Amino acid sequence: MVQRGLDLLREQVCQSALHNSKERAHLPRRHPGTRVQLINDIMAWLDNVDDPHPILWMEGSTGFGKSVIAEAIARLCYEEGRLLGAYFVTEVIAAHTGSAWDDEIKIPPTIAHQMEQNRRLGLSRIIGGVVEDNPLIFGLNLPTQVEKLVIEPLSLRSDEMANKVPPALIILDGLGGFPNKSSQTQVVEAFSKAVLQAQHQIPVKLLITSRPAHGMHSIHIAPFVRTISLDNEYPAHADIRTFLIESIRDFRRTHSSSQMFTPEDEVDELVKQSRGRFAYAASIVTYSQRVSIVINGEFVFSTVWCGMGGFFFFFLKN
Repeated sequence: MVQRGLDLLREQVCQSALHNSKERAHLPRRHPGTRVQLINDIMAWLDNVDDPHPILWMEGSTGFGKSVIAEAIARLCYEEGRLLGAYFVTEVIAAHTGSAWDDEIKIPPTIAHQMEQNRRLGLSRIIGGVVEDNPLIFGLNLPTQVEKLVIEPLSLRSDEMANKVPPALIILDGLGGFPNKSSQTQVVEAFSKAVLQAQHQIPVKLLITSRPAHGMHSIHIAPFVRTISLDNEYPAHADIRTFLIESIRDFRRTHSSSQMFTPEDEVDELVKQSRGRFAYAASIVTYSQRVSIVINGEFVFSTVWCGMGGFFFFFLKN
């Protein structure tokens, strides 16, 4: 009968919010060799069982690559069997699919589904049993669902997890995308309190991303939160330059007949104009690739200043 509980659970999952959902397949990913120090620092925080901050808050302005970094961490933890669950609030996906990613009550079952899918944790029967015992659990409030679907199943495995499993991670990305601030605060409070209460039993940590000045957590949680500011602590200019130069090289390799010139000062100017925003550089590359497909001939690569305030790549036929 546990299978019935798991079937009911899966009906409540927001699949487009998973880090490896097909809806996210077209979104930008971290370019190899970039943001290495940031990724290493986050993983070091996760590995450190003595760190007094079980909650890591990564904040950054729009375009600084918070979701890309969070997805990179999710993939690493997933490969290592350490991802309890991730929930990505992605507005662009919702616009195309109509998915209910902004319904906060979908988060606990979505996280619980990922937990029961992680064979290393051995939680499938426990979580299925929780739902089987109370099929109406999805109508309960958010804190109760987090407690019953996420924390209590982990607690039942606490003896084995404490000795054999390194700290595992829950990721909540882009909560600023929720339509109202009360939903944001409710999600943060519920998961933060649950993770803090579980610290003495199970090695679990929480990674949250948002724009700056979020104001989503209370003073009671603040002492247990470590904050990373992408705007101030991890300059991205060198990584953006690497990304642009390697993207140009990739284009050369795939368009052997093209004649491209990319003076370093032009690339440096693009880096300067990005102001640390990876999204800016990614948009330039994406635009360039689309133009190359449309023209479909031999191209000369150059950059021109656009009076609206940005640089764009143009491919001009010889």
